[in-house]
Amino acid sequence: MNDFNKQGIYFLPLGGADEIGMNMYAYAVNGKIIVVDAGYGFLNDEFPGMDMCYASPEFLENYKEDILGLFITHGHEDHLGAVAQVWPSLQCPIYGTNFSLGLVKERLSEYKLQDIVPLISVNQQPKVKLADFEIEFIPVAHTIPETSALYIKTPYGNVMHATDWRFDDNKLPMLQTDYDALKRAGEEGVDIFICDSTNVMVEKEQTSEEDVRQSLIKLIPELQGGIVATCFASNIMRLESLVLAAHAAGRTPVLAGRSLITNVKVAKDCGYLTEYNDIHTIDQVEGITSDKALYICTGSQANYRSAMTTIANDESKYIKLSADDNVIFSSKIIPGNEDKIERLQEKMMAKGVNVLTEEEYPVHTSGHANRQDLKKMYELLNPKIVLPVHGDKKFIREHKRFALSCGVKDVFSAQNGDICFYQEGKIECIEQIVADIMGVDRRRSVSLGSALVKNRRRIMFNCSLFISAVISKDNKLKDLQMSSIDILEENEWYVLSEEILKAVRPLVEKKLCEYTHRNSVEDFIRGQIRRRVYSATDIKPVTMLHIYWEDEENNPSETGE
Repeated sequence: MNDFNKQGIYFLPLGGADEIGMNMYAYAVNGKIIVVDAGYGFLNDEFPGMDMCYASPEFLENYKEDILGLFITHGHEDHLGAVAQVWPSLQCPIYGTNFSLGLVKERLSEYKLQDIVPLISVNQQPKVKLADFEIEFIPVAHTIPETSALYIKTPYGNVMHATDWRFDDNKLPMLQTDYDALKRAGEEGVDIFICDSTNVMVEKEQTSEEDVRQSLIKLIPELQGGIVATCFASNIMRLESLVLAAHAAGRTPVLAGRSLITNVKVAKDCGYLTEYNDIHTIDQVEGITSDKALYICTGSQANYRSAMTTIANDESKYIKLSADDNVIFSSKIIPGNEDKIERLQEKMMAKGVNVLTEEEYPVHTSGHANRQDLKKMYELLNPKIVLPVHGDKKFIREHKRFALSCGVKDVFSAQNGDICFYQEGKIECIEQIVADIMGVDRRRSVSLGSALVKNRRRIMFNCSLFISAVISKDNKLKDLQMSSIDILEENEWYVLSEEILKAVRPLVEKKLCEYTHRNSVEDFIRGQIRRRVYSATDIKPVTMLHIYWEDEENNPSETGE
């Protein structure tokens, strides 16, 4: 086991190195460790019952006594969403700004950890000294208040860790970049720049958040009928813009979605949005007509059980969409969510709903650096090495090429699980660990490589079949039944199952007369029924067999395939 005691800086990405989301990174110096972020990744439809995943902290658990702190860069789900699942393996203080810690506390409270975990605010003292680390929180612009880049100073070199940022025009108070601090860091020295790659392909100048605000204030009063706007629940600046647009249209801003309501509460506790007293939750204005409200809801990524999905499926108690109503997607599509968002939008458009997106209207802008921003940051920091993260492999490769074209001397990339070591101007991968991914299954955590997840996926694609039998003490078949809810429609299944049972029962009875081994009987029953189901439907279902043996020496058996 690595003791992380060589004279240099160890960098270990557990999640987020070659993907967007699931951010969790560790740095080690002289045997001591700090962890940066503990975020969720977003799962697609291939993982039934699960929307989120996170990087397993199992490896770090081996070093629990040497972990000095967990540092949260900002409050997005892909950076702090998994803090309650990860913290028990770390058992360390959590450092962050007031807004980030407010969201952390809400997440911890869901797991009854809010009074156990030490939370340390950096708003008054942005520099934290721990052993041979000095970590400075530097404000940068992003789509959530109080986002920070981390300037990590060590005896062996300095790291700038900035995975979510962009340069904006600084017109909005909640959206500020401390250029002086970044310039100072560049003058003191940046040996490694861990940098956002999300928008490395974007050449054109990006719209500012202020421009999006003015666009929404102009657009929403022009719309007739009901209006629903969905955005990321943590984008408090965008929420404020929608509130101002509602005022301009003479509408009442109404919130739908638990995470949005929670984030507004945290924002107000931190001094944001306090001047707006007319922001209501949906249950507070149950009688309001749709033409008098602007509904602001969660679910811009078409998440299962989100407010937007519930509305689109006509399952909302309060909001019903009809022809000529309007739904504004004031958000971008996170890679991997394209299909389910398109299906959601198509479902609403089929009803005659007017769906407005950033493709046709300036209703969203990114919070990530484009090429112009990246080049400007290189000039401010003058890093010796750029290490791109927060993007898929294509983006990482392009970021490396772009950094070199801008005059950066060296570039390096890592995969999740790589243990990278920096010493005297050079960085290399010295070891790789297994970086497992955990899926969030309601309140449980399950490895995405587990048999449970594999079986769910098999059932999703291959359907399920349940067989039960009762065999008497004298090896006679007393009962044989089969059932399924996902192979055929109910009436069709009834006809098919009766035909199969009529054919199979005498075969099983004959097999029992020849009975030599219990397992052979079980395999025979399963095979005879499953083969006939496949012959009739072209479906090879996941099959569960339950046999009750009345012989006192044998217990009931249950087997699956």
